Amino acid sequence: MFNGIIPENCPWYNKPPHSLGTIEEYKMFFNVYFITLKFLHETFFNFKCKSLLMPTLRLSFRRKEKEPPKRTAVFEIIKKGSREEFLGEETYRTLSKRLSQEFEPPEGWIEVESYPVHGRFVISSIHILYNEENNEFIYHVNEPMLSDEETEIVRKIISRLEYYAANPKEIGDKVGTLKKKIDSILEAYRVKLEGSDYFRVLYHIFKQTLLYGKITPIMYDPMIEDISCNGYGKHIYVFHRKYTNLRTNIIFEDPDELDSFVVNLAQKCGKHISVAEPMVDA
Repeated sequence: MFNGIIPENCPWYNKPPHSLGTIEEYKMFFNVYFITLKFLHETFFNFKCKSLLMPTLRLSFRRKEKEPPKRTAVFEIIKKGSREEFLGEETYRTLSKRLSQEFEPPEGWIEVESYPVHGRFVISSIHILYNEENNEFIYHVNEPMLSDEETEIVRKIISRLEYYAANPKEIGDKVGTLKKKIDSILEAYRVKLEGSDYFRVLYHIFKQTLLYGKITPIMYDPMIEDISCNGYGKHIYVFHRKYTNLRTNIIFEDPDELDSFVVNLAQKCGKHISVAEPMVDA
């Protein structure tokens, strides 16, 4: 605290200017002046005034550490619970939302809009991208990537499923039957997939078997009204309710891949297609 001492050698110690009023008012003003002066000098010029006794003022500024982003509760629980508990659509909605948030546009493209697309066993997100140089919008399908090991697991399981003879009683529940068979094959190979790894593998297997192959995310997008393909080696086009005609990043690389897709799609619709009857009325 200030001890109330004013330097006596001050020329106006007992003779304050008329504008300051009484001696007491002058002393109060002068004390405040010296307190302020000492603070400024000690702070910026390391100047010490022996006439004043003041405590040292210490200021400490600390940058608040950023808290790590909170992970969705589903991801924390998914590792502890059984797989059966997380086969609901909420799990796939959460995984698709996370996939959408982690997407980074290719160089030269700007993301205009993005949204997750999900369903039972479906994990994907859609990104509308814009290229300023070409003045072009595209429809980019984003799917969960597999490691080399997981890709080999998917290939082996699908290969085993080709020789699986289904019980006629099980045909009614294709999804449940296929999932049980996948789990049994994983167990036979002694493969342990935990957390989201299991659901990513499951998605790619269902995508190539019961679902719609490469166009699965498009089929689950409620904003799409039409899908067109003009042959192999060419981009698939879609008609988007908001952005109209858009080129996608999906391509059937060779004629065999496209022919196989067309045959499988016709079979899913309960139709027959062949060289003799190449047209199918959907």
